[in-house]
Amino acid sequence: MRRSESQHPVPAMQYEGTTFAHHARALALHHGDRILGEIPTTLRRVGLFMLVMSITIPAFLAGLLVVLWHFAR
Repeated sequence: MRRSESQHPVPAMQYEGTTFAHHARALALHHGDRILGEIPTTLRRVGLFMLVMSITIPAFLAGLLVVLWHFAR
C-alpha cells in the first residue's frame, strides 16, 4: 500500500494537555478514514476478479469436456 503525500502519520502527542481518550479517538478517526478510502479500490478489484473467474471457469470446463470427449472416442 502506498502512502500519498497528503497522508501523514498522526503524531503521538499533538498537545501536552491532550488526554489519552482524545488521542485514541483522533487516531481511530484517522485510520477509519484511511480504511473507508480503500473500499472503492477493493470493490473494483473484487469486481475484476469476478469478471475473470466468470470467463475462465467456463472456458476451462469446456476445454476439459473436449479433452474427455476426445479420450472417450
